[in-house]
Amino acid sequence: MTVARPTLVPRSVVSRRGLLRNTAAVSTGVVLGAGVLAACGDSAEMTEDMRIAQQLEPLSVAASVDAAAATALAARAPDRAAALAVIAAERQTHATLINDEIARLSPDLARPSSTSGVVADPSPVTTTGGDPAPVSAAPSVRDAAAAVTTVDDLRARLSDARSAAAGLAIAGQGYRAGMLGSVAAALTAEIEVQLA
Repeated sequence: MTVARPTLVPRSVVSRRGLLRNTAAVSTGVVLGAGVLAACGDSAEMTEDMRIAQQLEPLSVAASVDAAAATALAARAPDRAAALAVIAAERQTHATLINDEIARLSPDLARPSSTSGVVADPSPVTTTGGDPAPVSAAPSVRDAAAAVTTVDDLRARLSDARSAAAGLAIAGQGYRAGMLGSVAAALTAEIEVQLA
């Protein structure tokens, strides 16, 4: 009589406990990996936003300087006072719009503003007691505006601002590109129409 051998069922290579342990390890790895990737994404995006805000900052300051210079020139060139008033109002609007975009991208870089527009340098002036002093206009804006003594000086500043805004508009995207394109177009009108 022959004895039938029982057929051996191959034993699972991985035990139930091993399967649970491996599943837990993989799950933990996925969660940690996703966390690391998310952290890298946020950090990289913040860096990109800050870089863009830093590119916009000189445009905002230049617009404030141009507005102050146009206002000062209106008193010295009464025949151009109406055109210079339009330029001053438009450039102050540009300064405010660009500063609002800077505040959205990187609040630390935005200049404080008031109902009359952008008014201060990013670094506050302090009194001898260490408290922030009230600032009515950024000293750098006042000083730079005082250096603009003729309409031709203002025209040159507006031309430089137009080039800078157009360059960033071309490199930008979405709302920011449209806003900067509009600023560049307004500057073209100021140069070729208001100051013609």
